[in-house]
Amino acid sequence: MYRFDFKKNIYSLSAELGIPFGFLLSALALSLVFYDKVPLLSLLSIFLLLLAPVVLCIFQRKRFVALNGFALYSELWILAIFTTLGGALIMVLVSYLTIHFFRPDFLYEQMRLFLDHSPTLDKETAQTFEKMISHRALPTALEFSMMLFWLFACLGSLGGAITAFIAEKIPYKQK
Repeated sequence: MYRFDFKKNIYSLSAELGIPFGFLLSALALSLVFYDKVPLLSLLSIFLLLLAPVVLCIFQRKRFVALNGFALYSELWILAIFTTLGGALIMVLVSYLTIHFFRPDFLYEQMRLFLDHSPTLDKETAQTFEKMISHRALPTALEFSMMLFWLFACLGSLGGAITAFIAEKIPYKQK
């Protein structure tokens, strides 16, 4: 099994950590794409969504310990940002290929499901959504995947700031 060198250059380390983090985010994206076909995947997606910041915090803590407690907050935050960006790139590829080839009508099915089960939706908004469906005006698989990328990039930056604070504040005991 491959072991990560948490003392190496922060950018190289982030790129390497982005690969397993990308698999986690890809599993999250796949569970979100197929939750309507397999209902238990919705529970898996919640679990994976909660697991992602925990994994980032573990990576940051390992970096902090590898540097004997001398890692700066900004360095830990950058580790989270670049790890999330690398992972999100992998997730974009997986989600795009999945939606494009296996679920091409995914967004239209979700919009239809939303319209059928939303009792509080006003009439004008519902008509607008109906027009979007009938004119095939919803985002393409690539556009949707890129929206996911930017969502996770922002969440990784915000979450990374919080997890860096936590990873830094856990008392460090020298061996």
